[in-house]
Amino acid sequence: MLIGISGMISSGKSTLTKKLHQHYTSSIMLEEFEENNVVFNTFLEWLYHKEPNLTMGFQTYVVENHTTKLSEIIQKFRSLGKNFKNDHIFLDRFSIEHYIFANVNLRPKGESYLNGYDALFSHLITKEETPDLAIYLDMSYATFEKRLFERGRKVEIENYKNNIDYFKTLYHLYKDLFQKQAQKYNLNYVIINTDNLNEEEVFKKAIEIIDSFDLNKVDRK
Repeated sequence: MLIGISGMISSGKSTLTKKLHQHYTSSIMLEEFEENNVVFNTFLEWLYHKEPNLTMGFQTYVVENHTTKLSEIIQKFRSLGKNFKNDHIFLDRFSIEHYIFANVNLRPKGESYLNGYDALFSHLITKEETPDLAIYLDMSYATFEKRLFERGRKVEIENYKNNIDYFKTLYHLYKDLFQKQAQKYNLNYVIINTDNLNEEEVFKKAIEIIDSFDLNKVDRK
């Protein structure tokens, strides 16, 4: 299956994705942005320093970059003789994640701008890149805040106070936007409330979800 891991910043997406990739030994993982990725770090700098560069053009580039990398990894998956019934590709973020960030980041530009991005996004997204299953890692705002500081990403910590309104807006919109997009693109998803769970407990729940998923819902060739 193509499996996407979703959730707010610091929900544990990357950690869970890596653990699942290690557990399912025949799987492939798309790690779209590594910690030292120039585009990813430039995005964070612009975002947290409130630079005016987060335009529709930049957000479109992010989605197209994801689409290209995903297409390449699906080709690799097939060339290795793997199939979507028995093997998995894990994504630590996917197209709907990019839509959520773009929606929140472009809101200050007005409703017509947002509507324009919505229309553009609908044309950019293909059926092939929509996961067969998504696992959404949910948490309270207090848990988000705690985990954000625990992971210690410098640009987030140093700019937290100046961006607290942004983080609160993102948090309050994230799950709702995810569910609306999931419904729009007919995405199968399961929500795990991670507030009182450690990494290992979240990992075990994710395995249970994947192993019990009805493969008849996977029509990917």
